[in-house]
Parts: sequence; C-alpha cells; structure tokens
Amino acid sequence: MHIRDSIMRFSPAVLFPAHMLAVVQRLTFAALLGVFLGSVTAGHAEPFRYELVLQAPEAVTPMLEQHLDVARWRDNSRMSLSQLRVAHREAGRQIADLLATEGYFSPRIEAVLDESGAVPTARYKIDAGPRARVAAVELVLAGEDAAAADAMAQAREDWSLPVGQPFRQADWDEAKRALLQRFIAERYATARIASSRADVDPAQAQVRLRVEIDSGASHAFGELNISGLQRYPEHIVRRLSPIQPGDPYSLAQVLKFQTRLQDSGYFESVEVQAVPQPGRPEAVPVTVALREAKSSKVGLGVGFSTNTGARGQLAYDDHNLLDRGWRLRSALSIEQKQQSLGLDIGLPISAEGWRDSFGATLLRSDVQNETTGSLGLRARRAWGSERTEHAMRIEYLAETRRVEGFGESSSSAMTFGYSLTLRRVDTPSFPSRGYLAGIDLDTAPLSALADTPFVRARGRLSHFTPLGERGTLILRGELGAVFASRRQGIPQAFLFRAGGDQSVRGYAYQSIGVKEGRAIVGGRYLALGSAEYVHWLDRKWGAAVFLDAGTAVDDLDRRKLYAGYGVGVRWKSPVGPLSVDLARGHDTGKFRLHFSVGFAF
Repeated sequence: MHIRDSIMRFSPAVLFPAHMLAVVQRLTFAALLGVFLGSVTAGHAEPFRYELVLQAPEAVTPMLEQHLDVARWRDNSRMSLSQLRVAHREAGRQIADLLATEGYFSPRIEAVLDESGAVPTARYKIDAGPRARVAAVELVLAGEDAAAADAMAQAREDWSLPVGQPFRQADWDEAKRALLQRFIAERYATARIASSRADVDPAQAQVRLRVEIDSGASHAFGELNISGLQRYPEHIVRRLSPIQPGDPYSLAQVLKFQTRLQDSGYFESVEVQAVPQPGRPEAVPVTVALREAKSSKVGLGVGFSTNTGARGQLAYDDHNLLDRGWRLRSALSIEQKQQSLGLDIGLPISAEGWRDSFGATLLRSDVQNETTGSLGLRARRAWGSERTEHAMRIEYLAETRRVEGFGESSSSAMTFGYSLTLRRVDTPSFPSRGYLAGIDLDTAPLSALADTPFVRARGRLSHFTPLGERGTLILRGELGAVFASRRQGIPQAFLFRAGGDQSVRGYAYQSIGVKEGRAIVGGRYLALGSAEYVHWLDRKWGAAVFLDAGTAVDDLDRRKLYAGYGVGVRWKSPVGPLSVDLARGHDTGKFRLHFSVGFAF
C-alpha cells in the first residue's frame, strides 16, 4: 500500500503541511454526526448512557480517547442507542486510520457492542502491531541548477526523518516542510514540492519515502521601495538595509532588515516584504512600509533605590537631531547619594551593522564617606546581534575625590576598551534556562594618557537551571582585576567595590572594599558569587532563598570573604523581574531590605 500526497504549492511567507487523510475522514464524519445530533429533539427523559472499554497500548491510548468519535461523544446529552451504533460501526476504521498516523499499519482490532445489559458497552481490544520504520529515503531535485543541487545535497544531510527512524505522519509532514523551507528561504522563492510519496509495506513494517522538489528559477533582489517617511531622511532606511539590488534572494536578509528597522527606534511599525513577480525572478522588489515614531519626547520620573535612595529624573530624547536622524538621549538624575547629567548621541546604524555613539557624563557621588566628582567623554562602536554583542570604546575620565580622614586627590585616564556579551537564555526578560556571560577589557597603557597606567579585566556569568515544574536555580559569578603598580592615580570607576542590591545582599551599597581614612574605596580585585532558588507560586509571583558571598580588596594576601543570606519575593512585572529581599549580613549580624528590577548584567 502507499500514501500519496497531492501536489502542494506554498507561499514563501507561510508553509502549511498537508492534511492527513485519516484526520479529514474523521472530521467529516464527526461533522455529519454533530449535525445529526444537533437536529435531534431532546426528548429523552433520562440522558443516554453507555460504557466504553478501550484496551490499547499505553502509547496510543490518549490519542484514541481524544479523537475517536465513540469516545468524544460519550458525554453528549443527545446521544441515543441508534447514534451509538453508527459511531461503533465507524470505530474500527477510525482506529486503523489514527494508528496509521503513528506508524502502525497492521493492527488487529476487536470491536464489540454489547446491548444485553441495562447500560450498553462498547468494547475495543487493540493490538497495534509493529511500528513501521523508514526503510529508504529518496530526495529528488527537478532541474540542473548548480546552487539548487548544493542546497539539495545539504538537505539530504539534514533530513529529519532518516532511515531507521519510526514513521509518524506528523514527522513526515514536518520533514517535507523543512525541506521546502530550505529552498524558499534562499534563492528559490517559488520552490514547490512537485510530488511526495510514502510507500508502506505492512508485512515488513517498513516505509519508503520519496520527495521531488521543483526549485523553480533562482531569484535575486530588485529595487528598494520605501513608503511612510515624513520627518526622517530616506538614507536612514537605506543604510539599515543589508540588501542590495542583484543580491541572491534570502528570507533571512529580509527578516534581518525588518529587525534592524524595528530596533532603530525611529518607527512605530515596520513591514518589509519581498514578493516575487511573475516572469521576473531576477528583480524581486523589496517593499518597506513604515509608520514613524515621534521624533522627540520629554520624560519626568521619580523613584527609590535601596542603593542610592530617592530619585528624581528629567529626560529628553530626540531621534532626529539636526534633521540627520541622529539620536540624542539626555537625562538629569538626582538621587540622595548620586547625581548625574548625561548626554549621548547615536548615529544611524550603518549598512555594515555598526552602531556608533558618543557622549559625555557629569557625575557626583557621596558613598561610604567618599565624595567623587567626575567628567567622562566617550566614543563607542557596537555590533552583532542580541545573542552575541561586541563593543569597542575610547573613554577619557577625569576625577576628583575627597576621602574623610584622608584628604583630596585627582586622577585621569584615557582608556581603550572591548566588551563581549553572550545571551543564551530561553526568554530575555524572565529567563529560566540558559546563561548570560560577558567580559570587559580596558587599558590605559601610556603614562602620558593616564596618571597610573593599568589594564582592567572583568568577567560575569549568570546561569539559569529549571528545577521541577516551578523552580529555577540561579548561579552567578563575577571576577575582576586591575593590573597596575598601585591603585593610587586610577579613577574609582575602574576599581572595585561590593555590597548592595545586586551584589552581596545584607550589606550597604559599596560598603565592601578597601579602608582608606574613614571611607571605603575601590580595590584592584573583585570576586562575587551567588546561589539563588526561586519557586514560582503562580505565573506572576514567586518566593526566593539566596546566599551571596564576595569581596573587593587591594591585596590578595589580605582577602576576606563577606557572606549574606536571606529570603525574598519575586514578581514578573511589565518592566522586568522585580525583587524584594530581606538579607542578613553574616559579618554584621544586621538585616537589610533590598529592592531591584531586572538582572545585574
């Protein structure tokens, strides 16, 4: 016997697997039976009842109970004996069809309807027989296009239903869909499955598969057509495009273009399409429909942090600075322990994917009896994806500081830096599986550009592991080191302190560090570790227990580890994970309340 699929035509945008013949037959019968049942007047004084006994292998019983009509209609108040007889007559064929979708082609079915008792009993004893396995796979390409032949060669290696694997209709449909998608996604936008066939040998429990792909003509991109621009210059869109006329058609490039436009911040909505035109495979037009976002906005906010106290903020953003599409972000933030004025200008993303920006920050802080004022100037280039992001930067930082009981000092440095961030988590906002990792390298190598030359390295890792259905284990680690002859002359921004909401909980903000006068200042070495278990009580709320440990020192021979532990509440808020923790510092014996939003990464 064989199963022959009708010729399938697919749109490049959406691929639908062929409907299974057994499912179509079952649904057709169920619809007719439903109409019949619905037309019957409710005239029974007592609801009709019958028993169903289904003796089948455990692997297929749930499927039969879900789809078999004699099971589905069991609790219908309008069932009658005559209708039960109809469903029972169809049951044997339905069971065989359903088992065939799971690869069982030679079942033995005993069907009995016992009407002798007060309550009729429909009894089915099913021996599914051996499950068929794939005995051969033949993937055929119509045509002699060299690139299509290469694609087919790779498709044969990646075919998801290989010889020896159990046959399932769902797997067969998915394998064909993935095969066709490989051609449609690259170059062959009008590819189709010319024919497909699954030849079944029930006696040997084998299935031989054959698929023929008609790749069609090789397609290339044509001109870019843009609509919806009013304020922003057109070159913003064109510089974001990874597509050039004449490039081979690629669905991945279309999606990349759309993602760049959406992430740019210039537009409220973006739709990018590349629809092949009949008779013109060499010039697939790329159509971009846009709705612009507001070019400027003012924001005013207030808040509170258990690290730096009450906060007020005034922000102004302009996404079309000087009518050049430059993005200005500026903010004045006043907190109890820290005040800052920052300005950043971001240039439109280049066609190569560079994200360039430059900016300046004025900062004043008063933490742990150290008052610091600084001016920072920076230029930065970032590239990569959300999963893997790179950044290079140049920064000049001039700093003055006053330490109670020690005096005043100043320092400056011109640094060159590189960062790498890896995001391998299931969901960016509320991860429960995977990891986040990052490294930062900075150097001020010349004494002419820094009061004290140094090299700074910092690495971070957060790992998420699901435990059971509702639990998540979160392990965090961070190491940092500044390699220099001394810490004096190095701006505090490049040294390390610990303690606070997302550091070692149970200790005040930046209270772990080097004693200098009556203040705690930064050291050249940092080590932090944390283990936290979160148990989610429902979809939004969870409870946590945690243990933090860490230190920041200037001399590795005088290191001391500080530990904190406690309990907390977690809420999946609209802006990210919100944490409220009550922690006890092991060394101080005091309890502290910590409040934070998001992850320290």
